[in-house]
Amino acid sequence: MKVTLLLILIAIVSYGLGALNSPQLLSTFVFHKDITKQGNKRPDYNNFVRVFGSKWGMAVIAVDVLKSAIAVFAGGLIMLIVNREGNYVTVGKLFAGFCVMLGGMYPVQHQFRGNKGVLACLVAYWLADWRIGLIATGVFVIVVAFAQMMSLAVMAAAVAGPIAAWIFVAPQNLKGLSGAVALFMALAILWRHRGHIIRILNKREPKVKWGRPSSKKMDDDF
Repeated sequence: MKVTLLLILIAIVSYGLGALNSPQLLSTFVFHKDITKQGNKRPDYNNFVRVFGSKWGMAVIAVDVLKSAIAVFAGGLIMLIVNREGNYVTVGKLFAGFCVMLGGMYPVQHQFRGNKGVLACLVAYWLADWRIGLIATGVFVIVVAFAQMMSLAVMAAAVAGPIAAWIFVAPQNLKGLSGAVALFMALAILWRHRGHIIRILNKREPKVKWGRPSSKKMDDDF
């Protein structure tokens, strides 16, 4: 019963943090304006940069990383209540990462229309276990370099996460559970990129043009 209640607590806290809209937070508390009344009135990265300037784009990314990190660390700390030896910490971090992803993907206050959860996924991988993060990031870099498709690289990195979790995460009796949570994260990323999968199969997915400005929206893949 205690474990169930703690998991519910992690889910609520993490989803709530994920659902917080970074462009809306920055526009409100930094610029004292409502992003939903500026530009195209969409509370997303592209509209924020269009209204307030590209130099503030990194601030949006930083806030997204920060709230994901807070959720992941909180998930690990909460699971220490279950086991003081830390055997459940990695599972708690990955579960929190999954929930913060869902908050970003399907924020209730924006009619469940949000981002694709990639940044939250990678933050969770790195903070759960650096080896998971390293392998996922390495796969991302390799696929971008050779296939030159950002969406394919994102999906490959997400899929590498559960594989790395099953290989590296200790202790042995929780390896499968950690991998299972990471698998759900990867499946969520694949689901949100299903349109890209169809375009890749039809050979219509745009490729990265190195050294050229891209008209592709930043949040198409992330």
